Amino acid sequence: MNRLSSHARRLLTRAWLAGGQASSRRSRLGFDRRPNRYRLVERLAPGKSFLDLGGMWGMDGDIAFAAERAGATRVVLFDGMDPTAPFQEKHQDAGSGVSYVQGDLHDPEDVRRLGTFDVVWCAGIVYHSPNPYLQLNHLRALSERWLLLGSEVIPEVPGIENACVFHPGRSTPSEQAFAGAYGPRAATYPGMTYPFDKTPLLGYGNMWWGFSPSALRSMLRYSGFEVREEFRYTWSFHDFLAEVAGTPDFIPPLGFSRQRGEDRLAGFGPGSRPAWAPPEY
Repeated sequence: MNRLSSHARRLLTRAWLAGGQASSRRSRLGFDRRPNRYRLVERLAPGKSFLDLGGMWGMDGDIAFAAERAGATRVVLFDGMDPTAPFQEKHQDAGSGVSYVQGDLHDPEDVRRLGTFDVVWCAGIVYHSPNPYLQLNHLRALSERWLLLGSEVIPEVPGIENACVFHPGRSTPSEQAFAGAYGPRAATYPGMTYPFDKTPLLGYGNMWWGFSPSALRSMLRYSGFEVREEFRYTWSFHDFLAEVAGTPDFIPPLGFSRQRGEDRLAGFGPGSRPAWAPPEY
């Protein structure tokens, strides 16, 4: 790609994005995101435990409160940011029983402490992570039955299944092409439509990854889910309703290799430890 001129790179990226937009127009996307999501909450929440993951930013707990109104037995809102004033006002006005837990989906201890839920709702999160597969594995650990995963997507790349784009570090022409495709919304996508924001401790505000829909389907499958329904709202945003389909056992748990090494060394008697064994073990 570096052999291409900046102008050529911008044109090629624009053409690919425009093709994805045109394909979506031809398919006549039929879902309005907000009403469809509330219908899904009303369908999934009654009589179930419900986790709204990432629902503080821009939503102030609206999905969590909707799940409570729909008859969920227990509702927890989990996010990394401080509770907003509108969330606290809505909570007080409704006399709500929704709990708010502040934490990080990357952190296995935070995940362990949350426990499990019949329904896990996670929209607008995984593309903000440098480690999306880790997050999906943690979502599997939290999920008893259903996961609603909402994500920004990129168009499929012709001839390449499961394509992804790592947004940070792309060229200015590439960023400009994405900015043109997103129009007025471009200002809300640091790392994708303009340079990565390196402000300390605020890296999750950036767009780290662009996933094609086929990539997200496969990532969900290899995290222990099967996609049952897909809702295509726009060319760039889809919801995936996935059902738990087993627990992947092909990724060794944290500490597995360390424990094997420690157990091996513990089997040597005094004076028989191999020369390569570190003295501190």
